[in-house]
Amino acid sequence: MAVEQTTLFEDRFLESFAGQLILKDQKTAIIELIANAWDASATEVVIKWPENDGDLFSIQDNGHGMTEKEFENRFKKLAYNRQRGQGNYAEIPDDLKSEISQRPTFGKNGKGRFGSFAFGNLFFVKTWKNGNENIFSASINTQTNLPVFPKQGNTKTKTGHGTEIFVRKSIMQNITADEIRQEIGMRFLIDPHFTVIVNDIPVTFSDIPEDFISKFHIDIDGIKRILITVIDVQKSDRTTQLHGVAWHVKRRLVGECTWKGSGNEHLIDGRRTYAKRYIFIVEADCLADVNAIMPDWSSFIYSNEIYKKVFAKVQESIRNYILDLNKEQRVEVFKQIETSLKQTLKSIGLVGREKWENFIMSVQEECPSISSDDIEKLGVLLANLEASSSKYSLLHALSLASSDELDDLLSIINKWDIDLAKIVLDEIEYRTTLLERLQTKVLNKSTDEVQELQPIFHRGLWIFGPEYETIEFTSNQGMTKVVQELFDINIQGSRKRPDFAITPDSTVGLYSLAKFDSIDGGEIGVERLTIVELKKPGIPIGDEQKGQAWEYVKELYKKGLLKEYSQVTCFVLGDSLQEHESGEREEKSRKVRIIPLEYDIVVRRAKSRLLKLYDKVKTAPFLKETRMREYLNDKAQLTL
Repeated sequence: MAVEQTTLFEDRFLESFAGQLILKDQKTAIIELIANAWDASATEVVIKWPENDGDLFSIQDNGHGMTEKEFENRFKKLAYNRQRGQGNYAEIPDDLKSEISQRPTFGKNGKGRFGSFAFGNLFFVKTWKNGNENIFSASINTQTNLPVFPKQGNTKTKTGHGTEIFVRKSIMQNITADEIRQEIGMRFLIDPHFTVIVNDIPVTFSDIPEDFISKFHIDIDGIKRILITVIDVQKSDRTTQLHGVAWHVKRRLVGECTWKGSGNEHLIDGRRTYAKRYIFIVEADCLADVNAIMPDWSSFIYSNEIYKKVFAKVQESIRNYILDLNKEQRVEVFKQIETSLKQTLKSIGLVGREKWENFIMSVQEECPSISSDDIEKLGVLLANLEASSSKYSLLHALSLASSDELDDLLSIINKWDIDLAKIVLDEIEYRTTLLERLQTKVLNKSTDEVQELQPIFHRGLWIFGPEYETIEFTSNQGMTKVVQELFDINIQGSRKRPDFAITPDSTVGLYSLAKFDSIDGGEIGVERLTIVELKKPGIPIGDEQKGQAWEYVKELYKKGLLKEYSQVTCFVLGDSLQEHESGEREEKSRKVRIIPLEYDIVVRRAKSRLLKLYDKVKTAPFLKETRMREYLNDKAQLTL
């Protein structure tokens, strides 16, 4: 049969569990014991502070006390979960409810009670509730190294409620009662209905050293002056409990002392030193008789206009006070960033420099938890953005992107050089925008000004084939003039656009590629010529239209503008083809090709040449803008 094994604990177990400061440091210990009295809904705590070794130490409160069963379940239980057992707020006895409306508690895991051992190895707990008083002793069992709490004597009769912890022969650490009053005053004066008395002297603001406390007034139009008292406990406490903003009205605490709802949470959150170090007490008696407080004093009535006015002013004043606390540090960080970006900042001008400075200072004030390294990175980014033409539009675009989109962007940046990606994307934007404009015009049967299409084709010869991708065709105004004169065309409109000819039923653009001498490199004529003739909607392309293009070419030969080596391609485009007229026409031994095409086919070719990218990016913002501009242009034309 297996022998049951007993769990053993080292003699340092309790120190490891509760913490060395609670068990050894009497300043920390007394604060923990007072916090327990606060959690018990006490309104008065009386402390007998020993002046010499061997004197009596005691701390007594008028809190809810404990029954014998409650002592067993709460005080004696290691790692007692107070929040689960009793909730986050104190249990308030009926006779104290007129003084306490709601009180958030310190306790979470039942460690503070062991602060009593800082005053001696043996202490006693006297607690009374529901007419009964019980006394328990507390010491460390030398065999198990665990605390034990045997009951002392029988239950006695006693009215009221409360708890007293005492050590008959205390061990002192040369800490005076005045020093203890100072420690208590810096932490427990946030509620006028919580009084702590040390050796018959109540703790008041006068117990706090002048260097640790400051006061200032707020003047609000039409409202009585408000006093704000600031307490600096000098070193950070373990938690933010009883730190933050406490509102007093007629010497009563409204709600709780907290940073929550103060309006300054972003400036001083629970992770920062200031949050566990400062207390702001706002004496706002002006809110007493204006229906600004809930009947149970648990909070203000936030819709009250006078409260809103007071709160806004108080919030602003506390914010400015907090910002002044780390002003020197912010200035030093700013100077370091400014020095590291000296060259970049020179390039953005005085106006850009001022915007940059204001932005960085605003970030420092509104986001004090941001690290110096992150502020410097942000400063570099903003300086580069200010130096760029896009300014801060990139930040706006990034703010609208989802997390997946940001991950995709990072992937692109890692695989593509920024400059190369821009070249590719610029070309895609250029071509898809051109295609959008082309599609808007050629597929609209009501298009009257067909000459609007000619500039588009001037920049989009790549639509007709790969041979136009790498060679440069330019408008040939000399040949355009010949075409204009050929048919005695009224060139009034053509004078506005001398790079193409406007005929009664079409527009003609001539784009040539020069031929150069192989010896001295001089230009000697036209090597290739591309003619783009755009027919107005309603004119089907047939042999007559092909022949007209051939007439242009013959006239150019006649004038000597084309040579025997010149290669000519004529594209005759319209909304439809006559039956059996879809084939090419060739002249001068295939040196001249005349190709009829429907606009719809041209658009489809263009999409194919873009590798179907148009369909994939047709919702892009730049295409939406193009459609809007074209729509507005059409509307304007209709009103003329």
